[in-house]
Amino acid sequence: MRKSYVFGREFAQISFLALMMCFLIVVNTQAGDITKGMIGYWPLDGNAKDVSGNNYHGELDGKVTWEAKGKVNGAARFDGAGSHIKVAQKDLTPNPLDFTVVTWINGYKAQNWAAFVSARGAAGVAYWMGYHGDTDTLTYVWNNNKAETWDWQGSIKIPKDTWGLVAVAIEKSKATAYAYTAATKKLEMAENNIKHIKQAFLNFVFGKDDCCGERFYKGLLDEVMMFERTLNKAEIMQLATIGLNVESKNKLATSWGQIKGAHGFN
Repeated sequence: MRKSYVFGREFAQISFLALMMCFLIVVNTQAGDITKGMIGYWPLDGNAKDVSGNNYHGELDGKVTWEAKGKVNGAARFDGAGSHIKVAQKDLTPNPLDFTVVTWINGYKAQNWAAFVSARGAAGVAYWMGYHGDTDTLTYVWNNNKAETWDWQGSIKIPKDTWGLVAVAIEKSKATAYAYTAATKKLEMAENNIKHIKQAFLNFVFGKDDCCGERFYKGLLDEVMMFERTLNKAEIMQLATIGLNVESKNKLATSWGQIKGAHGFN
């Protein structure tokens, strides 16, 4: 009777360990490292440093303030009246066709056409992700500032004054807008089915658009990520619900579990 009990207990322990190993394998498969093609990653945890390994560090304008409790650790607060972050103005100059920008937001526009992330180049070449002036939907600038991008009428509403992850993923045949609201755990998405061409960007800025007068964002930005490839729906959901497994180019590997423990994912 004693031997049978011990055997049964050991069998149960082995079965539990085997089950846990299978679970971890599934989780690791589903939550893979998606940093391929990453240009920059700005956690905005008390500074504007790029931790991707590319060193595209941001420069503060002196008006940005820091919140201790963001979506992942801290966040940057923009006052809607001029505060912004200039990002590696002389060095960050991608020339992509496939391109994705992702960020957590918690706020609202201070003026129409306010931007989360923007860049302006020569001869109308530009990138911009923010609020459509008339509809408050998530839109973008591409194709040498063509209206078929910034005046896109079929996009999705941007979460207002609540934590939301927003992204625009661009590829040759379409652009996809994503908006995930943390409180409801709901992802909205829309596609702009037009042809896209390569663009050359200069002078990236967080929190405003340098185009046409005042176009400032007011509120919190956190976890700004930029990729020189098109992220898909599953990857956007991973960033929204699990987070980022970071393996920067200097080979400093950090698991999401370590990030979560150190930074306090909310």
